[in-house]
Amino acid sequence: MHGNLPSSKGSHRPLILHLSADYPDSVRNRTTLAVRNLIAATPGFEHAVVSLKRQTLPWRTYLRKEPRDPVGRVFAFGYWGLPFGIAHFASMWFAARRIRALLAAEGIRPQVIHAHKLCFEGIIAWLLARWSGLPFVASLRGEAEAKIVRWKPSYRPLIKRVARDAHVIFAVSMWFVPELRRVAPSTERKIRPLPNLVIIPDMPAQSRVPQPPCFVSILDLNVYRKKGFHWLIPAFAIAAQAHPDATLDVFGWSNDRVDAELAQLVASAGCAGRVRFRGLRPHAQILDEFPQYAALLLPSVNETFGMVYLEALFAGVPVLYTKGTGIDGHLAGLSVGIGVPAGSVDAIAAAIDDFCRNGTRWRDAVRHQRAELAARFGQAGIVGRYTSDISAVIDGNGHERTAASARAEFRETDVPRLLSTRRSRSPHELTRESGARLP
Repeated sequence: MHGNLPSSKGSHRPLILHLSADYPDSVRNRTTLAVRNLIAATPGFEHAVVSLKRQTLPWRTYLRKEPRDPVGRVFAFGYWGLPFGIAHFASMWFAARRIRALLAAEGIRPQVIHAHKLCFEGIIAWLLARWSGLPFVASLRGEAEAKIVRWKPSYRPLIKRVARDAHVIFAVSMWFVPELRRVAPSTERKIRPLPNLVIIPDMPAQSRVPQPPCFVSILDLNVYRKKGFHWLIPAFAIAAQAHPDATLDVFGWSNDRVDAELAQLVASAGCAGRVRFRGLRPHAQILDEFPQYAALLLPSVNETFGMVYLEALFAGVPVLYTKGTGIDGHLAGLSVGIGVPAGSVDAIAAAIDDFCRNGTRWRDAVRHQRAELAARFGQAGIVGRYTSDISAVIDGNGHERTAASARAEFRETDVPRLLSTRRSRSPHELTRESGARLP
């Protein structure tokens, strides 16, 4: 089934087909609302969403239409895929074929495809684009992209081609842009920052830095190592030597096993009297309490974005974050927080000491830069830029070279060439790396 899909019927709004593995549906467990928030904030477009979830066992796959969602048509798709990226292209190829059949059966005729991860949904969108002639755009989410770009080098030529053919690359993870540029240098002019949407509260009333200083950390404690919590606690113990009255409140969910590990971690660092675990609290309550804290401490690693950093900043609270991950790259030119190297206990301790000694200066800096924060991260600006970029793609104002490439006929015999690196690789080597020979 080749050839262009005609435009959407029954609506004057352009139709975007979203491919996302992070969209809430009736089958999926808890997931981020970032993609749904973006879609809900762009009612000028009609939306159709395929919510993807990998299923290891083929007989567990599913494809079902969700009850009517206010944002548009949503389909929950449990596609076949092996763990650790084994046979990754084969999995994406089969998913693309099934989605192509779904579009035909449901009469869904998009004008553009938005793949919400370059190295996963982006491959599906690239295949659909080559089969149909539709343009596509992709989001860059560093935590996921790193799994392919860093650990599956045989896929880099394919990712380079997918990135080249995308009309726009929306960088949710600005920190991953340099790594993408090394793989696909031609992407420089098509990258657009696209922070996750957060609700900007009213400016909190002028408040003094709490004395003694009280800090806050908000995280999923079940993955506390990914959040850098095992570095934060010993760092806090070091900083507390100079600031013995400093305390840390921790919000987050966990389980009994993790609770025992954390209790041991805190006790061994000598912080049992300084760290208070407050459990899971309503989001609104946390936002209300933010201004009571001296700073948000969250030295995460391999974090796609981290919406909690923005929630803290818009509450007037400075942040500690890790360089090369999370919100890093979006704060260029702003002095609203301290970035530390991943895993550096001494650097984290020095940042906490800085917040303790200069709390008023940091809080004033965040307040004075609120206008620039709102320009970068406010919903109006983000939605306006996104709408403009998508409209330009639909109107044919994208890159002509990319559009021409997307219309080229795709053949299954292209796969070995696309996955080969510059040097010759034997079939045995490809099989050993990917776990299965691709079609």
